[in-house]
Amino acid sequence: MGKDWLARYTSMDVDDESESETENEPEQIKSFWVLEMSQSEEEPNIPDRETCQKLTEQFAEITGTDEACAQFYLQDRDWDLERSVNAFFEVSQTGGVSILNDGDAAGIVINVDKKMVEVLSKAQPTTEPPPRFSFVTWNLDGLDDHNLKKRTKAVCKIVATECPDIVFFQEMIPETFSYVEEKLPEYMCIAGNVEGYFTATLLRRFTVYFDSHKIHEFPGSLMCRNLITVNAHIGPLKLLLLNTHLESTVDHAAERVKQLKECFKVTLEAPEDTTVIFAGDLNLRDKELEQLGGLPPGVEDLWKTCGSRKECQYTWDMLRNSNKEFPGRFKPRSRFDRIYLRHSHPQRVVPVHFGLLGIEKVSGTQTFPSDHWGLRVFFNIRKL
Repeated sequence: MGKDWLARYTSMDVDDESESETENEPEQIKSFWVLEMSQSEEEPNIPDRETCQKLTEQFAEITGTDEACAQFYLQDRDWDLERSVNAFFEVSQTGGVSILNDGDAAGIVINVDKKMVEVLSKAQPTTEPPPRFSFVTWNLDGLDDHNLKKRTKAVCKIVATECPDIVFFQEMIPETFSYVEEKLPEYMCIAGNVEGYFTATLLRRFTVYFDSHKIHEFPGSLMCRNLITVNAHIGPLKLLLLNTHLESTVDHAAERVKQLKECFKVTLEAPEDTTVIFAGDLNLRDKELEQLGGLPPGVEDLWKTCGSRKECQYTWDMLRNSNKEFPGRFKPRSRFDRIYLRHSHPQRVVPVHFGLLGIEKVSGTQTFPSDHWGLRVFFNIRKL
């Protein structure tokens, strides 16, 4: 059924209709280069507990670090002590983020400094997968420099307090991405680009384990938009995470719909044993989705699945959010940000709550963390 829908869906033409609603999201055309790496998608071979403990102690003794740092490196290299030690000393020479080609495939490595070791030591890693996880998606409005550092600091504080396991950010810039990396070392940060403005996916260490990622370019985009997909797992739960910021403004509706088609195509083609979360700032109008015949079979809109609560409907809400000024009585309200779910077979997750983040103003300012609200969903994980 999914393949039939996809064939019909791909052949549809969508009229580029204009709308009377207003959207205050700037268009910027910039050049980007994309960092892509091939990652192994195979499950790591985890030794027994006694062997893991022995390797951890050996790594800590050789490198002069502790067990939290040791586990961080060993887990990313299938518990190969020599590869892990070599990676540690290679990345410690340069600091920050490095790309290592130390074996089977290229990989992103974060230099574990004293601050990260302190954070990781509090994580209490365990071999038992959690029974639930939480997810956040949020456009941070990084192109607006008004109170940008204070707003980004507030976002980091919210994330550190709420501890979501998976985070999608849109409209980040290099400065805010670096700040997030520094302030949230308990997360692995995967950027969709390295210049201009871009998306980023964050995975909470010791809960969500990174397997691979890929950048899908949108060739017709005039705003350098793309789709970043991340394969990850929480214990036996396999995840495909699709984070995107689709083309903005009414004038670019046709390109936005093409991009949406591509995202749904990737969603539907995922293996049936994998749970797919597709989310971000989609800039979507309901009539654009209706022109496509609605959602593909098996794909859920989690705002609707979780009860369609009116207080959570509008994610770009100028009636409640004062970050953007609109003269006159009309204040636009739109559900631009959305979270879609395609279940695995058999179904492994149950969405249980949909809510908003960032609805309080940043302390000492008259601004909210962003002109968009953040969206948060809690999931229960079913045991097979």
